[in-house]
Amino acid sequence: MTNPISTGLEIAENSLNLIDKLIDKIDKYKQIKKDTTTFLRLLYLEVLGNLEILNVIDFKAYKSLNPNDPNIKSLIKLLSTNVSEAIFYKEDDTNKSNLYEKLQKQGQVKNRERKLLKLEDGQERLVKGKFIYENILQAISFVVTKIQVLRELSHLKDEELEILKPIKIDIRLININQRLLMIKSSLDKMPEVKEMAR
Repeated sequence: MTNPISTGLEIAENSLNLIDKLIDKIDKYKQIKKDTTTFLRLLYLEVLGNLEILNVIDFKAYKSLNPNDPNIKSLIKLLSTNVSEAIFYKEDDTNKSNLYEKLQKQGQVKNRERKLLKLEDGQERLVKGKFIYENILQAISFVVTKIQVLRELSHLKDEELEILKPIKIDIRLININQRLLMIKSSLDKMPEVKEMAR
């Protein structure tokens, strides 16, 4: 039989290690953010990596899958948001940051297969037009949020999924993909990234 005290201590130790790793990660990205060129290039590589993963999957294959399906768990493990998340780490000089000025540029998000969603008054609504305009920060926020939610939902048990509304994974993936394409297209034009753009 496992000693509950030692088990509790192990859990506490693991939690503290996780917090330490998180603090280290935040500090590391705060340092990197001070160099706009480096940060934009890392963001670009993360976006390219996510697009490469999404380019090799068939969105329709995810249409009827539950969020905790092993195929979704595998896909979510491959998608990275570390650099994108770091944009939102608080700093004293956030308003003066050259990085934020660059990420406030607008881009065009195409309405692929007429399944593009936009948040209006706290509700997701289908976009009727051929595209919408969002700034890069809005698109990054969308991508991070959607991937994080899918990541959390992938850990739920079947009985826990019963209280959720139907989730259209294929549409979520299309929306993530379209925002990533817009972010890439906007970054392609920036002098810091232009020489490595593809």
